Amino acid sequence: MNPAGLPGDSREWGRLAIIALVTVLSVLLDLLFNTVTYTHFFYLVLILAAFWYRRRAVVVGLLLAGVQIAVEYLFHDLSGPGILISAGVFVAAAYLLGYLFELAGRRAGGLHLRIGEPGAPACDRDTGRLIARLSSRDPETRYQAAGCLGDAGVPAAVEPLAALLADPEVGVRWKATEALGRLGSPAVGPLTGSLRSDNVDVRWMAAVALGEIGEPEAIPALMGALNDEDAYVRSRAALALGAIGEAAQEGLIASLHDGNERVRWGAALALGSIGGESAIEALIGALRDPDEDVRQRAAGALGDIGEPALPSLIEALRTDDEVLRQGAVAAFGLVGKPAVASLIAALRHGVDWRVRRGAAAALGQIGERRATDALIRALDDEREEVREAAREALGSIRKT
Repeated sequence: MNPAGLPGDSREWGRLAIIALVTVLSVLLDLLFNTVTYTHFFYLVLILAAFWYRRRAVVVGLLLAGVQIAVEYLFHDLSGPGILISAGVFVAAAYLLGYLFELAGRRAGGLHLRIGEPGAPACDRDTGRLIARLSSRDPETRYQAAGCLGDAGVPAAVEPLAALLADPEVGVRWKATEALGRLGSPAVGPLTGSLRSDNVDVRWMAAVALGEIGEPEAIPALMGALNDEDAYVRSRAALALGAIGEAAQEGLIASLHDGNERVRWGAALALGSIGGESAIEALIGALRDPDEDVRQRAAGALGDIGEPALPSLIEALRTDDEVLRQGAVAAFGLVGKPAVASLIAALRHGVDWRVRRGAAAALGQIGERRATDALIRALDDEREEVREAAREALGSIRKT
């Protein structure tokens, strides 16, 4: 529930605990001392919720409204429209406060858009002062200092910038990530260390920065991050390995045989970014993976590679392995229109009936109308399996 809409961390549980604790203590105060002021404390809860969750604080407002109605009805024997109106005020206040905090947040979050634009403050040439400004209480100051240090390429700024990956302001975190990416090799050590942070935002931003740098030195740490408990961190690590490229390929291919399906999934994603004959061959094999998510990711990776993967995919149709054949058809569907010409040729001239059947199924998956004539001719194929696949493909095309 953080403002960036990205994966949260243990801080979220702390926030929820604070909201629950203040609410419970407010109600207990009323029950123990028979006060009538417990709902006043609810506004403190609403302010905190609005600050943390913006307009989504209306959910907390609804919960507090429910608590008030329950307390008044069960312990004070009160009911009627007055209680409902009072409870409704909490919902309205939550929305209004959240909206106001959201406006303020947009102003702060938009700081990064002004860096480098006309009228932006010039960078201080004293790098020592810039590094000191990374600790400022003002997010704009931190943001500007991070951008300037990245532009200046100051290696001494690596550690302070890495610390900003956990900054409470999303704009500052992004600027620190960009700056570290521009600093290059000197930032690799601290960033690989950040992949082990308890803060999930720090981990995925470190992975993004390492992908920007593209140093093979980061490969072991990024390979380890493919088994991160957070799916977003795993995907960023995989994309970073893909950005590093061929230097990571051998390890990624080996990881397709890892016992952990999360690692295999990440390896397939990375290999789809790298491409090449070795990656294609390994991904074709991964279409047989025992885990469905890994098979789907391998098909997606072959789809990302596109036309260079088509000959291997057509060859994969020549198998009696139903799982492999279905995976190849799915990959053709993800390649899309660039695969149509090759599939029509395979349908018309394929010697192996299994290739013709797979080509018909893949054309139905793509749904391209220019394949209609070839599919109609396939209705007279000597094999019933091919004729059936052609009928199903034509039905799919008519529906599009």
